[in-house]
Amino acid sequence: MFITKEVNKAGIYMVRFYINGQETLIIVDESLPVNANGKPAFATCRDSEIWVSILEKAWAKLHGTYARTEGGLPCFAASHIMGVPSESF
Repeated sequence: MFITKEVNKAGIYMVRFYINGQETLIIVDESLPVNANGKPAFATCRDSEIWVSILEKAWAKLHGTYARTEGGLPCFAASHIMGVPSESF
């Protein structure tokens, strides 16, 4: 799902999602929101890899804001990641 596979000097990354089965490319930069302590405000990886935060930022951009990414069903995310219909039982 990551079109940009390596950390790069420009700090720009492209991520692929699917909306109603149609490929949708989202471009984000590595500038991440931080809390008062200067640490990332949202998802992070224990070993300082950036992909988790980039993926979450792209997901938030796809939906308009981080606030719209709270909760939901895994099948919703799965259909956006894989591009196929999904269902919860």
